[in-house]
Amino acid sequence: MKKVIYLGIALSAFLISGAFAGDYHDGATLACAECHVMHYSQTHGYNSNGTGITPDIGTAGPYDFLLRNEINDLCLSCHDNQTFAPDVLASNGGNVPTNGRQAGALNRDNTAPYFDADGHTLGSAAVAPGGTFTNAEGLNCADCHRPHGSSTANYYRNLRGGNVLYAVGTNDLTKDVFELSASMGGDHYGIQNVAFNEPISTASAYAAFCQTCHTNFHGSSSDANMRNTAGPAGEEWYRHPTADANIGALGGGHSSLTTFSGKAYRVQVMSPTGDWGTWGSAWASAPADLTPSCMSCHKGHGNTQAFGLIWATGAANYGENGDGDSYKTLCGQCHRQVRP
Repeated sequence: MKKVIYLGIALSAFLISGAFAGDYHDGATLACAECHVMHYSQTHGYNSNGTGITPDIGTAGPYDFLLRNEINDLCLSCHDNQTFAPDVLASNGGNVPTNGRQAGALNRDNTAPYFDADGHTLGSAAVAPGGTFTNAEGLNCADCHRPHGSSTANYYRNLRGGNVLYAVGTNDLTKDVFELSASMGGDHYGIQNVAFNEPISTASAYAAFCQTCHTNFHGSSSDANMRNTAGPAGEEWYRHPTADANIGALGGGHSSLTTFSGKAYRVQVMSPTGDWGTWGSAWASAPADLTPSCMSCHKGHGNTQAFGLIWATGAANYGENGDGDSYKTLCGQCHRQVRP
């Protein structure tokens, strides 16, 4: 019996009502039978007459932890090409918002247009770039998500590490993420329905989550892996900061708030005041405390561009992949040295 690490993330249609955001597998919506089977022999549902929708069990079991299937197959039984749960794999229908998924899409089989180089690859045993994390049995959903939620807090998307907190419907500037609507419609996970606060000006909880695997790529202006504080002003950065570096703060030939705010379709940044401007319109008076982080340039799961980068020009609704022809258009979101 092949060993698996932990319980996968799966949803079922008959319990989706009333749940929202990342805490579905938590509290009242933590339904054991959606992911576990007692005797690996189930042939009917849980209603007294044998009816009821239940996820299929795999053909190579029984599986560790009484799971219905191998972990990734179990998660994808609900999270791939379904309409009742977020579709997180490639782009083959399911529940994909027209304005693009906030996290983009995972890849699994290195086939066009979602190659291994374009984001997180399910089943990969490769070492995470910038860190030491690896899963010898292959990357699975529970490496990044808490399958049973948390007893202490509602974490955004049930993410592990970083402790990313969120608010739904009404913003809370002490939380890291703001989801504009609690509706579980097709746009619930779309980029226009998700915004990022900045509760701590020197940190990013979202980046801290990514840092649990990609260690060296994250930090603020005081971290040695990111910046040589003894170096010449404006030349001291080793890596692009993920916190504590506001757009346009250095002045000179570096990032420009005028460049960023002049675009109608800007990449997502953190705002301590909850002011992100109007999507689709240039920004007449952007605040000077907007901070880029991981989500500004990358899709968490990936997309059809190398490294999950968003090639966004700022001239059109860019969706998951962007509307540009190279990574240069992404850099041009903030940096005025970049020319079309």
